[in-house]
Amino acid sequence: MAAPLQPQPTPQSLSDYVAEMRPRIERALRHHLPLTPAQFETPYNEALEYALFPGGKRLRPVLTLLGAELVGGRADEVMDAAVAVEFIHTSSLVFDDLPCMDDARERRGRASVHRRYGDGVAVLVALGLLNAAYGIVLGAAPSAPGRALAAHAEIVECVGARGMVGGQAIDLAGAGAAVSGGFDAARNLKTSALMRLAAGLGAILCGADARQLGALARVAELLGNAYQIRDDLHDLHEDSATPAATHDSEHARGRERIESQVAEVKQVLAREFGESAAARRLRELADFIARRRG
Repeated sequence: MAAPLQPQPTPQSLSDYVAEMRPRIERALRHHLPLTPAQFETPYNEALEYALFPGGKRLRPVLTLLGAELVGGRADEVMDAAVAVEFIHTSSLVFDDLPCMDDARERRGRASVHRRYGDGVAVLVALGLLNAAYGIVLGAAPSAPGRALAAHAEIVECVGARGMVGGQAIDLAGAGAAVSGGFDAARNLKTSALMRLAAGLGAILCGADARQLGALARVAELLGNAYQIRDDLHDLHEDSATPAATHDSEHARGRERIESQVAEVKQVLAREFGESAAARRLRELADFIARRRG
């Protein structure tokens, strides 16, 4: 008699994966928190905790873990890299909210860091997180220093003039600034740069080849575009001064662009990475970004 068929395990969904990984990410963030010595009582440590916890969905560190798994690595191998990505992300938010930048009063439903602790402390928190990220990545692959240096270079590229710094400079110049190549693409520098870092950092540390990294960079660029368009549609919805006809037309055009970006994400993943669990979760992540509300 033939042996009875064994039930196949149910593939782990993205939401299940996040539920499993997020507590690990939170513990790793606390482990690497760049605190000042305990004997010195300053608002810096409290402000640091305030900036990082609670910290949203942790989408970007999850993307770092998935990027590593996509090229054959393991999440636990690159958890430090995921921490570095979240430190850089949080640092960018604190900088963006400052009065000399976007002058945001709130972040994630709470007072922004500078509103609660003052501009000086906010700047130190952002610098402390950014500095810690560089150190974490340099020590992330002690047996493969070349990979660590390549990961460090990726952070430099992300933060620099062709990434987050450049994107913020364009924001400061104003939406009417003339930018070669189209303003929309330039304005998205910050979002796409951080997405590229998140998708590629773990993969670099796991020894991904040039073709894999190129595919991941394209996936990240498309995800960044979809993310930014989704934000633009949310802003359009909140803008009561926009005429109804314009609102409907722009919304339809935005939805078409998002669907196009997500479709290409899925094509790249299928072509380069097949039907692995990580590829399936990244497809789910693309759909989540397309549907997100703020």
